[in-house]
Amino acid sequence: MGLKMVFYPDPRLREVSKAVMPEDMTQIRETVPRMFEVMYRQRGVGLAGPQVGFMRRIIVANLTADPQNKAEEKVFLNPQIRKKSGSMFEDEGCLSLPGITAKIRRAAGVKAVYFDVEGQMWEVDCEGLCAKLFQHEIDHLDGVLMIDKMSAADIKQFKPLLRELEEDYKAKREPKHRRNAVPTEL
Repeated sequence: MGLKMVFYPDPRLREVSKAVMPEDMTQIRETVPRMFEVMYRQRGVGLAGPQVGFMRRIIVANLTADPQNKAEEKVFLNPQIRKKSGSMFEDEGCLSLPGITAKIRRAAGVKAVYFDVEGQMWEVDCEGLCAKLFQHEIDHLDGVLMIDKMSAADIKQFKPLLRELEEDYKAKREPKHRRNAVPTEL
């Protein structure tokens, strides 16, 4: 059974995801390839568990967005940001909010820790798109959406589209496919 993309305003996007536990690893290993399939189908670079209704603290990513580039596929379990530095204010999109792109303020660099699927803990220092990815996807794991970080002017601009997404959700239909203006959607 394949996973499906979860779109705003699905309430699962507002839930805090549960930590991945050792007893979850069989399910994690089965779910990871399906998460990558959904991410690539949606043309994203990152995807958090809640975005496919899998309410665990898991992120899959490939910053190249190239499904042929398997060496760049990463899985982050129970990720945490330990340190932030600097600031960036850049365009950001979200696969769960198709068609919405806005400037979001994020830390320019982060120190993150996570576990891989083998249970090994890793620490990474990253900047730019990688830092944005960790912040955006961990927000998803905490039930926070990029619209929560948008300016009032951006919210006003996208209000008709948000209303349309709400109507699609009520009607139980998938939203119209819209590409965000950001070449790498999270």
